[in-house]
Amino acid sequence: MAHFACAERESTEIYKLIIGCIVPRPIAFVATRSAAGQPNLAPFSFFNGVCSNPPTLAFSVIDRGTRMKDTSRNIGEHPEFVVHIVSESMAERMNVTCGDYGAHIDEFKEAGLTPVPGTVVDVPRVQEALVAMECRMTHQIRLGAKPPYASHFLGEILYWHLDDTLLLERGRIDPDVLKAIGRMADVEYTRTRDRFRMERPVIGEGDPRSVASYFASSKSAHGPGGKGRSN
Repeated sequence: MAHFACAERESTEIYKLIIGCIVPRPIAFVATRSAAGQPNLAPFSFFNGVCSNPPTLAFSVIDRGTRMKDTSRNIGEHPEFVVHIVSESMAERMNVTCGDYGAHIDEFKEAGLTPVPGTVVDVPRVQEALVAMECRMTHQIRLGAKPPYASHFLGEILYWHLDDTLLLERGRIDPDVLKAIGRMADVEYTRTRDRFRMERPVIGEGDPRSVASYFASSKSAHGPGGKGRSN
């Protein structure tokens, strides 16, 4: 087994380890616009949901060399964006937007995707996407000790667009309809069709291993004043 500190390796090698080990990664297909109104569309796989109240998602954008990518710059200029989930049917068109296009290029047109005006944000969304989340940026954190730096964005989800075919009873999403894809290392992706179930362990309140038992014993040991009892 290999053992080493990150400081002992080049950042490019650490990057390969991260994208090879932290898999599969969901893909945020992010639409933004510049202050001048130029739309942009690009995928990012350092992405996840991080809070439900308020509903919040997060994704990171690594700079291109010493320059911010269009997505980072756009959100800095206009702090709204739309995040789409990438289904299998959109995979090829999503991949088109990965190219190193200049800021003057509209990736919606390059990929043959249809822009639709946002409902509560002034950013277009992808009509073909089964899930679109209109967001307002709440936090931007610049990360890194040296170039390329990264911008980490947190955004509150303000408005949802969900295809009617997705919804099951009790508000759940049908994964067999969504057919989301995930990111692996290099140029590999994965489907989400091969799934298995595991029921969560049920720890009753009366079980001495439970949270309730822990706090009850802690309160008893320390008393109402918060200090330990003397023997």
